[in-house]
Amino acid sequence: MNNATATRSLLPGRVWWWPLAALLVLLGVTLVLFQSTYASMVDTWTRSETFTHGFLIVPIVLFLVWLKRHELAALSPRPNRLALIPMAVLGLAWVMAELVDVTSVRQFAATLMIPAVVWLVLGTTVVRVLQFPLAYLLFAVPFGNFLVPPLMDFTADFTVYAVQLTGIPIYRDGLQFELPSGRWSVVEACSGVRYLIASVALGTLYAYIMYRSLRRRLAFVAVAIVAPIVANGLRAYMIVMIGHLSGMEYAAGVDHLIYGWIFFGVVIFLMFWIGTLWREDDAPVRPQPGDGRQALATASARLPRLAQATLLGVLVVTAAPAYSEWMNQRDLGAVTDLGNGAFLVEGWALPQDDVVAAWGPGYRYARAERGGWVVRPSGEGSPVGAHVAYYREQHRYGSMVGWDNTLAGRDRSDWSQRRLGSVALGNGVRAERFLLRGPGRELLAWRLYWVGGALTTSPHEVKVREALQRLLGGRDDAALLVFYVESDGDPDASESELRRYAEQALPAIRDHLDRVRTQ
Repeated sequence: MNNATATRSLLPGRVWWWPLAALLVLLGVTLVLFQSTYASMVDTWTRSETFTHGFLIVPIVLFLVWLKRHELAALSPRPNRLALIPMAVLGLAWVMAELVDVTSVRQFAATLMIPAVVWLVLGTTVVRVLQFPLAYLLFAVPFGNFLVPPLMDFTADFTVYAVQLTGIPIYRDGLQFELPSGRWSVVEACSGVRYLIASVALGTLYAYIMYRSLRRRLAFVAVAIVAPIVANGLRAYMIVMIGHLSGMEYAAGVDHLIYGWIFFGVVIFLMFWIGTLWREDDAPVRPQPGDGRQALATASARLPRLAQATLLGVLVVTAAPAYSEWMNQRDLGAVTDLGNGAFLVEGWALPQDDVVAAWGPGYRYARAERGGWVVRPSGEGSPVGAHVAYYREQHRYGSMVGWDNTLAGRDRSDWSQRRLGSVALGNGVRAERFLLRGPGRELLAWRLYWVGGALTTSPHEVKVREALQRLLGGRDDAALLVFYVESDGDPDASESELRRYAEQALPAIRDHLDRVRTQ
């Protein structure tokens, strides 16, 4: 090998030295400033079996980048300051999520900040080559728990239908069903969400490695989504049948979970094995020879631009955590004058005789709460209850809208809830309807949220309004409003009484909440 050839083989690496140094600096700053967000992701990987695959994502991404080394060696990094725009947008999204404690948005924003940093320092051509490895980082975000309720419903539907086809009598009540041999219930672990998320993560990687056409890749990812859902239904059905045929001796304890993972492993193996039948291979990519001196000269000329882009990147990345830290140090004040007891309006009074104990929703972290029973003085109709829980400084005390809070209560295993749709209360206001079952009680409940003076049933609208209020220097005041009535032999009459009180009391409750908000 002559000197010219040796120089050409070494110089492309030298072209990358300064860009890689700048990238490491900016990535280091990003990791330090958003360390709490990244740490929360790792904590979830550690605590939840659903997301333990998160530990593999970064090594997989690094390996995929290594596979691209020959293509990258033929490129010359070129900083692109257009990346500052998505970096600023992601920083804004992170700030809004931080101010109102929306974990998933924070984690997505911090994760997407890494590809944006790579784009800023190394440029569009490099990012185009690394688009899949950078996008694959999104699987590190522990996201998907919102799928648990619909997957539980599907698993229950599938199992009951399959058992009926088998000819075995079965009685279903919500997510619980009973066979002659025993009782079963679909719990969160039966939803199959862990199988679904693992399948999609592995299937996406497999499709990228094994196929080259977009159509085949998308088709395999679709199979990776559908297969675990159907397989989980089959798994649940087979567990029920094993338990039934064995007189509940098998498939009712730890072997229940062991069988689930073995069955899932077999399904994934078969899916991948069938996928090899349509495998597509490309010829390996080799770096193209180039003029090393010219590449070095061009890289040297770009050093000022690289330094400017890196400095601007540091400023943009720093702005979001700095602003949120400043905002979160502000004292938004205590919640005062919410009051106690039931909200009384014309035509309603406190009950004279003892009635059944007042009920409270399973929502935590409220700064103040108020509620109780009211009745019509004439004695007609059923007693009606109302409960208001007021929230402020949710980043510090806890969020109203989140996984922890449900009407039945996450920590109250003896209560269950079932959504029954929604109901109109007039003037464009709607409430969500729920049937709540507890020890010896059954309640009909209407739930809606108040945030910054507006009423809504949408958790997403609640968070957006809270974030905008905080971002503009205001408070994140919000409240949970629940109207409820005991469900007796005449649910239509009970709900009619509930509507009568809710429509009369709602304007007064809103005025009261507005006064609390301005104090």
